[in-house]
Amino acid sequence: MVARQAVQTAKEYILEMFDDEGIDRLGLEELEFRVEDATWEVTIGFRRHWNSTPPPPRFTLPSSPREDRIYKTVRINEDGTVIAVKHRDVSVPA
Repeated sequence: MVARQAVQTAKEYILEMFDDEGIDRLGLEELEFRVEDATWEVTIGFRRHWNSTPPPPRFTLPSSPREDRIYKTVRINEDGTVIAVKHRDVSVPA
């Protein structure tokens, strides 16, 4: 499996697993091939409709929603089998 196939597999899997949650703005965030166990780790970001909240009025226009993205890391075997999906916390400590 090459990188492009791993990314496509991860995106399709996320779309399938979260289908009933109305996700959108799906996109590749990170990609890594792990030599030690011959797996791909693909981090996919997306938005759930309930995660979109209005920003504070002093920073942006009130009609412009703030986008809170969710990140999931999908681990894929070389044969294309998805073996794990984990939440990827990207918050930066204050």
